[in-house]
Amino acid sequence: MSTDTSINLRESFRKLFKKSKLRFRQITGTELNNRIELSCKTVGFGGWTISPIGLNRSCTVLSLGVARDIGFDLEIINRFDAELHAFDPTPGCVEWIKTQPLPEKFHFHPIAVGGQDGSMKMYPRMPKKGKKSSTMMTLLDESPGDNTGIDVQVRRIPTIMSELGICNIDILKMDIEGAEYEVIDDLMSSGIRPYQVLVEFHHRFRSVPIEKTKAALRKLHAAGYRLFYISGKYWEFSFIHEETLQERLGFEGNSLF
Repeated sequence: MSTDTSINLRESFRKLFKKSKLRFRQITGTELNNRIELSCKTVGFGGWTISPIGLNRSCTVLSLGVARDIGFDLEIINRFDAELHAFDPTPGCVEWIKTQPLPEKFHFHPIAVGGQDGSMKMYPRMPKKGKKSSTMMTLLDESPGDNTGIDVQVRRIPTIMSELGICNIDILKMDIEGAEYEVIDDLMSSGIRPYQVLVEFHHRFRSVPIEKTKAALRKLHAAGYRLFYISGKYWEFSFIHEETLQERLGFEGNSLF
């Protein structure tokens, strides 16, 4: 057997094992088993998937949680000439951003986004291997008594829109380590409906039950959002507001594909 063949077989077995493991978790109820609700044209940017339908030049994008990876943000700006506001209070991220050559339309805000205005405490992420992350922080205290939390400023989406003079959000991307649930609740109660919502859910965290994600999915659906993309790991989900989609299809002569 050649080396290339051996490598290909190992890769095939690895992918099969991962799929089987995911399917087992879905059958036993420890992982989501949702299906696509709306088929439309999609495009990937920096590990996230959006629909370009109805997105004009100079659209407004809020990117919550960037760490040290702004590939999505830069591609969105390049493709749509978007006004992009990125939010991340993690000290390592704040310092890293200062060293980056950034386009004029990339606006960075070193604050957290949540369900309240004021301040809150954030803690280093504690992955399953037990080593604290130096680049990711969460509002979940995964090592109580460690005293490693920091106080950060936090704003609600409605407050941010008011302060920045934003009327509508075309894309809201969230990778905020467990805070997505309170942000979604706040959006639903405030009546703010971004055109597209991209979110990484964190029910894989030990302290976040899968029911919390299921509840968030139900709320989004009730608010008119339809699921148009799910990542292979069932972590990243992309939603589009169906009524707004139909409006933009009608006004701009777009099609779903």
